[in-house]
Amino acid sequence: MAFFTVVPLLVLTGLIQTECPVCEGSGYVSGAPGMENVVIIKTEGYQRYVNRDMNMCGMYVMYLYDVQLSVVNKGAEDTWGYVKLTLIDLKQGKVVDNQYVILEVPAATSLDVSFTVWFLSEEDIMLLRDEVRGEIVIDEVPDITCNGKGRLPLNSWLVANGLKDTFIELGRESVHYEPPPEFDPGTEQWIQ
Repeated sequence: MAFFTVVPLLVLTGLIQTECPVCEGSGYVSGAPGMENVVIIKTEGYQRYVNRDMNMCGMYVMYLYDVQLSVVNKGAEDTWGYVKLTLIDLKQGKVVDNQYVILEVPAATSLDVSFTVWFLSEEDIMLLRDEVRGEIVIDEVPDITCNGKGRLPLNSWLVANGLKDTFIELGRESVHYEPPPEFDPGTEQWIQ
């Protein structure tokens, strides 16, 4: 008897959308204070690898880049926040992809940092003239709780509301793309 009450109730609450309590319906969480004092002096990106194997299914092409940033924190306090890295195809004049990374900078310090970043593209582009640009994110980053939509199913709202602070902290952590393992036909083994 409980089955016929609980299951329809769960289905119904899964269909009803409500405002996300973490981002309060905006789809974004605010960045960390103090990042307005951080300036990017230089950005350099070097293409290490291109994986076109994923395009066999018509999905996407992956570009692996080493990105070096020279930054200065002009503020009097340590800070951390997001840097938006943008891969640009200069030949076509368009943005290929954006990725976010976390940056921590001590007070009144110049710092050189490096990141390894996967950029994705739905098109197979030969990047002969490309550039990676870095931008300090002062405003907001997409909320991972609602995937930037600002709305959640009602049955998820209870969990998100109870763990609001935890989800905000998780949203501020850097999430790096992990590519799928590759299959080496010579050894017939998966390469991690």
